[in-house]
Parts: sequence; C-alpha cells; structure tokens
Amino acid sequence: MAILMQIDLPGVEKEQYEQLSARVRSGEIPAEGCLAHVAIPTDDGVRIIDLWESRAAMDAFNTRLMPVAVELGFPPSPAPPQVTEVHGYWVPGA
Repeated sequence: MAILMQIDLPGVEKEQYEQLSARVRSGEIPAEGCLAHVAIPTDDGVRIIDLWESRAAMDAFNTRLMPVAVELGFPPSPAPPQVTEVHGYWVPGA
C-alpha cells in the first residue's frame, strides 16, 4: 500500500539539501519505490514530502540515506516523520 511521508527538518540548509539530493538523483543512493518527492523551504529549514509505493521501500531508502545525511552534517530531526496510508493516487500523463 502506498504511503505519504512528511517531515520537517529544521536547521537543514539549502546547500546541504542540494548535496544530498544530487547523490540521490545520481543513483548513488537508490530511491527505489519513490513515486514522488517534494522539498519545500521553511523559515528554519526544509519540509520533505514523499509518496512511496510502500513503507518497506521508504524504510530501505532511509537506511541508505541516513549515513550520508549525517556525513553532510544534517542535524537530527526533532520529530519522526508523519506517515499516512494513501487511499489512491494518480500521476498525470502516466
């Protein structure tokens, strides 16, 4: 079942996000099962919203992602992500 994940990351700077995002987009950190990703600047960091094909796919990605985020100096998130089961979704043109 698809899930929507949202997390606020205060203290993350645009440059840090761009560095991590580049490593994901290059395939160095595979994002298998990610259906959509959105990053929104906030007053004190960034908000991430992802649509995943399953919780297992998201968890596997996070296992690969977190060591790199720590390497890039991402501060720990003050709260866990909000994860919600998705009833349905569609992608225009797909």
